[in-house]
Amino acid sequence: MIEMLEKGPEAGADALGPAALLASIRASRSIENTEAARQLDLAARWADLHPPESIHSAASFTVAGCEHEEPIAGPGTPLVAEFCVAELGTVLGITSVSAKKLIGHALELRHRLPRLWAQVHAGRVPAWRARAVAEVTIHSTPALTRDAARFVDAQVAAVAGKIGPAQLDRLVAETIKRYDLAEANPAADPEDGYLHVDPRHVTIHDEDVHFAGTVRLEAEIDLADGLHLHQALAHGAATQKALGSHESLDARRAKALGDLARTQTALDLHDPAGGRLASDSAGGRVAGEERAGDGPMPRQVVMRSVRRAL
Repeated sequence: MIEMLEKGPEAGADALGPAALLASIRASRSIENTEAARQLDLAARWADLHPPESIHSAASFTVAGCEHEEPIAGPGTPLVAEFCVAELGTVLGITSVSAKKLIGHALELRHRLPRLWAQVHAGRVPAWRARAVAEVTIHSTPALTRDAARFVDAQVAAVAGKIGPAQLDRLVAETIKRYDLAEANPAADPEDGYLHVDPRHVTIHDEDVHFAGTVRLEAEIDLADGLHLHQALAHGAATQKALGSHESLDARRAKALGDLARTQTALDLHDPAGGRLASDSAGGRVAGEERAGDGPMPRQVVMRSVRRAL
């Protein structure tokens, strides 16, 4: 039986030899690349049949204003009607996102990367490699102008599309510098730069600890937040005073800030109804301090929604 099992694979072996199998696989891959290039061409022609004007004559029941043109490639490429993307995805059995990428890559290659587009249809560059380049040029930040995209096209076509992801990213970055596409940093303006800098910050100087175990804190926050923080600290200091603390007001305010930092894990010892504590009559109140039950007033936020008729 063992001998039969050993002879089984030989009896069922493919009649083609190793060289013939490799040649067959190579021919199959060539056909696959040819069909992929043909799909790109058909996708671009499908987009040509559905310009934004075709929305008004689409054979579908839609509410006015729902359908719109879809920019699915880089600047300079034609817009397409939104509904044609879903139709193509349904026919191919793929998602609308995949169909959108297929059409977008085809338009990007045909209009902004013409050399790479020609190499794809000449069989020198596989479609998947060209689509990878198109994906990067479409989603470049900042967006590549038509001239910048042509520069990338010339560089990639010179090596027949054989460029890796890291090299392509460096090429796009160099193109952005060459064509001065990066947005100017308004904060770097020597005259008005300060207007574009957010001054808010909270800095704890923990590298300089006092011998008493304290650290220095600096902050710049919104006015409303600062007022509410002041009320919360005054309230916390008053609560400690009502509970019998003899520390200074500044010390109690500092401890109240620590209680806030610990997410108020301590017990809520003040009367939620706003009344006085039992110990409030035993000790006096310092001028400028709040009563223990007088917590900071919550901020009122008013939201309005407008319903528009479709």
